[in-house]
Parts: sequence; structure tokens; C-alpha cells
Amino acid sequence: MVVNESSKARLEKLNNALINSLESTLGIKVYQDSVSEDEFKVELEGVYHYIIFETGGMRRADDKKFTLLQDVLIRFYAENVDDLDSTQLDVITTLESCGYQFVSSDKGYIQKGQEDAYVDSIEFNFTRSLKYGI
Repeated sequence: MVVNESSKARLEKLNNALINSLESTLGIKVYQDSVSEDEFKVELEGVYHYIIFETGGMRRADDKKFTLLQDVLIRFYAENVDDLDSTQLDVITTLESCGYQFVSSDKGYIQKGQEDAYVDSIEFNFTRSLKYGI
């Protein structure tokens, strides 16, 4: 039995749009869920300058029948980037043009491996919607 094929295709389309649009707009690699140690060493050459996105659980949209909302978390790690506010605007604008709805962002930092150095980070919270049962 084939169920929700158009919804599954939309999820894949939204994931691809997120990856392709952020990579082309910001010129950095985008990964889903995590970056492996090999990817970090080889593809990123040990530089903390990349994006990870994670999808969360789903819930019903309050005002629309047969519509689900899904949370999407974007983590942007920015080594040697001076203007994070401009980058925030670029990420928000780029993803909203691809079918994502911006919720909030939060700036912070992470420790760079075992070193006594830190890298700027921004966490973005978005939602995306899709029809189901069709």
C-alpha cells in the first residue's frame, strides 16, 4: 500500500532546497544531523565553518486540516566570521524563500575541540508544513 507519497516527496524536496540554497548563498557545506570525524578532517580541513540541520517531531497545524508542522533546527558554526548578524539575515531570507517559516535564532559559541579556543555559533529554529493523508 502506497501512503503519503506526495508528502514524502515534499519532505525530500524541502531537505534538498535547504541544503542547496544555503550552500550556494553562504558558500559553506551543509550536513544533516552530524558531521563525521572524517568529513571534518577531509572536507572541512579541520575548520569549524559549516551548517548542520536536524528535523524534529511533527504536530498538527492548529488552523488547517490534514496539515502537519515540523520543527527544523539549523546550527551554523562560524570560524573567523566577523558579521554574524548579516549571516543571520541571509539564512532567514534564504530559507523563508524555500518554504520554511522562521521562529527564532540564538547566538552563542562552542569550544573548538580540546583547545582553549571558541567558535561562534547561531542556532536557528524554523518550521515547515506539509499535507498528509493524500
